[in-house]
Amino acid sequence: MYETHYNLNAMPFQITTDPKFLWLGEKHSEALATLKYGILENKGFLLLTGDVGTGKTALINRLVKMIDVAAIVAKIPDPGLSSLEFFNFLSIEFKMNKKFDSKGEFLIHLKKFLHKAHFSQKKVLLIIDEAQRLNHDLLEQIRLLSNIELQDKKLINIFFVGQTEFNEMLMEDRNRAVRQRITVSYRIDPLTATETRLYIRHRLKIAGATREIFTRDAIREIYNFSGGYPRLINIICDHALLTGYSYDLKSIDKKVIMECQQELQIPLEVTFTDGNGNNTNLAKHTPPPAAVPPKSAITKKAGIIAAIAMLFVFGIYFLFDSKISDKPRWSMDDIAPQDYQGPAPEELRDLENKKVDNTETKAASPVEEAPKDEKKVDKQIKEESPIKAEIPTVTKDEQHKELNKSPAAVPIPDRKILIYFKRNSNELPNESYETLNRIADFMLHSKSARINIKGYTDSTGDYSYNVSVSRFRANTIKTYLVGKGVDSANIKAEGLGPNDPIASNNTAEGRQKNRRVEIELSVDESDG
Repeated sequence: MYETHYNLNAMPFQITTDPKFLWLGEKHSEALATLKYGILENKGFLLLTGDVGTGKTALINRLVKMIDVAAIVAKIPDPGLSSLEFFNFLSIEFKMNKKFDSKGEFLIHLKKFLHKAHFSQKKVLLIIDEAQRLNHDLLEQIRLLSNIELQDKKLINIFFVGQTEFNEMLMEDRNRAVRQRITVSYRIDPLTATETRLYIRHRLKIAGATREIFTRDAIREIYNFSGGYPRLINIICDHALLTGYSYDLKSIDKKVIMECQQELQIPLEVTFTDGNGNNTNLAKHTPPPAAVPPKSAITKKAGIIAAIAMLFVFGIYFLFDSKISDKPRWSMDDIAPQDYQGPAPEELRDLENKKVDNTETKAASPVEEAPKDEKKVDKQIKEESPIKAEIPTVTKDEQHKELNKSPAAVPIPDRKILIYFKRNSNELPNESYETLNRIADFMLHSKSARINIKGYTDSTGDYSYNVSVSRFRANTIKTYLVGKGVDSANIKAEGLGPNDPIASNNTAEGRQKNRRVEIELSVDESDG
């Protein structure tokens, strides 16, 4: 409609997922690379999440076209189905040309279909959109499909695409079997202000624009309105171009955007025509005033209001008083115990003197070259279960000294907690929950406390895949703590992949130690 007015050859801000208008920023390019790797390497379960309107569907459409190998793709747009409906929908998508009346019959034919695709060197990809609509029973049925596999290879890749609520579903204990199988995960965040400007410029350029149509102030207002969500950006930009066309404007400024904001608000007034042909506005149509209540009723009502006010004042007083005297149930020492558990210093020196000759002739491993306190940590790892939270130690005197410092003193430094993961597993070890509960309790009582969570892997496999796995494990712990009431703003989670190993990756034991998540607590000096 307005293309000729702005010298465009297409409408640039349609809300349909036209692949030619897809803009790939840094985060979208990273998501595509990570997910493409997961598909090509047959990693099994993949996960892409993001809020409504962040461009998940457009990204998936591009991903399917990017796969440069023969692939059979089935897409479930709405998984709100019964199990049998799901099986028959999948049969249609995979062109199996058969309707099934039972689960067993479907699984027999699906197994034959997957083996045939494998021998034809074709990959099979099942994309489940709107995954947050899955019920638990259907989620379990989908998980069981992945059991059809060869000894060394997955025959079907299952790709969950959903809103952030799906992450909460996966954290439920009953869905832990699915959560363990997700090996590649990525979350799309809204665009930044800079990315919003580049996004608008890109779509206009694809549509044939040879000049800037939106002013900088207009783009800034677009970002404030949309929050960086591509779908909202498209809606307000399209409306602004139409408004500019109606005013015969060649450039869109801030005033036009603000006017569009008002027009895009959902109206709260509803007008309808009654049977007599009269128009009635529901928002403005008010009932006649009620009769004035008797004086006794007014007095009684005033007394009730006064009583409620007094209870409110006393409640505030007791709440404030309890906050002042409130102490956390767990101290920093409970979260990260500092009692020294190793041999006495004199015994340790004797042991070291006896080992001098051996250490001069034998190359030390990376763990043996570590400082003395790291040797104590390594010793604990060998004596205990290979997957458990581990805390560095200091002497009891140091512990007493640290915990009794005045508020102005430096807080307890470098308090790290280690949680180890099994290979290709995202499941939190059972031993870690008690520690995480103590951390959550401490955080709820210490406003200035902060947590830095870093995920690591061993060095086997692709680097980008390892980074994605380590990030997912770190976010798993963050999600658990947030679920316990900890403010997400006080938690930083990141995945560093195979960086900063604490042991050699040449041995199974060393790789086990490197598959870890480090949790570091810090408290501001001013915190009392």
